[in-house]
Amino acid sequence: MHMGAIQTYIVPFIIGSLMGLLYFMGLWQTVQRLASSEKPYRLLLFSYASRLTIALGGFYLFMDGPWERLAGVCLGFFIVRTLLVRTLGKVPGPEPKGATAWKS
Repeated sequence: MHMGAIQTYIVPFIIGSLMGLLYFMGLWQTVQRLASSEKPYRLLLFSYASRLTIALGGFYLFMDGPWERLAGVCLGFFIVRTLLVRTLGKVPGPEPKGATAWKS
């Protein structure tokens, strides 16, 4: 593997993975803090804007060049998402009540 392959495939994958980690762990932290927040709409808006800026900025930087770079970033981003969903899984919530309990 020569240096061009590393720059084309591995570096974008690592950057995409880091962007995915920032994005989805930020989302996880936001959801965890929502119930105790005094102004949840402000928390949601700030978190969403911050995460979106990081993700779109990173994707924009890698769009200039071969398409393989963008594919590597996307692949890293979504692999991290899949791993976090499997790792964090479903968190047990309160017991369902009313019609929800009847349907389940």
